[in-house]
Order: sequence, then C-alpha cells, then structure tokens
Amino acid sequence: MTKVNISDDLKIAKIYLSFFKNKKSESELIKEIISKTNIIRYQIGLRIKLKYIPKLRFYYDDSILQSEKINQLFKNININD
Repeated sequence: MTKVNISDDLKIAKIYLSFFKNKKSESELIKEIISKTNIIRYQIGLRIKLKYIPKLRFYYDDSILQSEKINQLFKNININD
C-alpha cells in the first residue's frame, strides 16, 4: 500500500497499491483484491470503532515504476556525457 485517502465523512477509502515482481499482472492482482473487499472491510470493522466502515476502492499506483524509469533516464544521461 502506497497511500490511502479517506473522504471527509469517512465513508470511502481510496487505497493505492504497488506490486513488486509478481507473476500476475497489476490488473489481475487488483481484481483479486477487489473480490475480497467484503472480507477486508469485515476485518477492518473488527479492529476499528467507527459508525461506518468505509467502502474500499482499490487503485494501482505506478509511481514507483515511474520513478525507476526517471532514474534510469538520468543514469543514461550521465553515462552519455
């Protein structure tokens, strides 16, 4: 998990995920997690005391991949100088 944004009314949580070196694609992994949303919400409800357990929305966060690409570009620039 790279980041979580929760709405002001605490009813929706946007969860951003990154994955490292998996055999499955990011979209397949997100679909699997989404299919387990009710179980995850139930487990959250056991651990926190809120009037509402937030609805969970999962998103793939490619910022780590993008930063690696940028770093590689900088390395290539330095090698070519």
